[in-house]
Formats: sequence, C-alpha cells, structure tokens
Amino acid sequence: MISFGAESFVFQVAIKNLKIKIYRNMTLPVVLNVCETWSLTLRKERKLRVFENMVLRRIFGPRMDEVRGNGGDCITRS
Repeated sequence: MISFGAESFVFQVAIKNLKIKIYRNMTLPVVLNVCETWSLTLRKERKLRVFENMVLRRIFGPRMDEVRGNGGDCITRS
C-alpha cells in the first residue's frame, strides 16, 4: 500500500510524463510542419525557442529558486 503523499507524487509524475508525450507527439510536429517552408532566420529561431521554453515551463512549473527566492532581488541598505 502506498501512502497518500507517495501516491500523490506518483500521480504528479505520471501527469507530467503524459504532458511531455502529448507535446512531443502532437504539438511539436504540428509546429515544425508549419515551419518547414520558412527560411530560418535568427528571429524565427528565437521565436521557436521561446515557444518551446513556454510550453516546458507550463509542464514543469516554476524552478525551486523562483519559488523560494534566491535573495538576488532583495534591497540591502547600509
């Protein structure tokens, strides 16, 4: 028997794996199929990279240092 916390974690991992499979098998081929006829400039390459990062951020959520804060945005006064 799996405890509730472990069961929840397994469920979250399964959902992420499913989202990654959907992204790889459905979303990415559609986007890249449309891009086949483009002459790839740096601007368009960057847009594709931004799109991919946006999708992956949605799947994986924020990084741990973004959640906790890394102290870099604190203002110190002397």
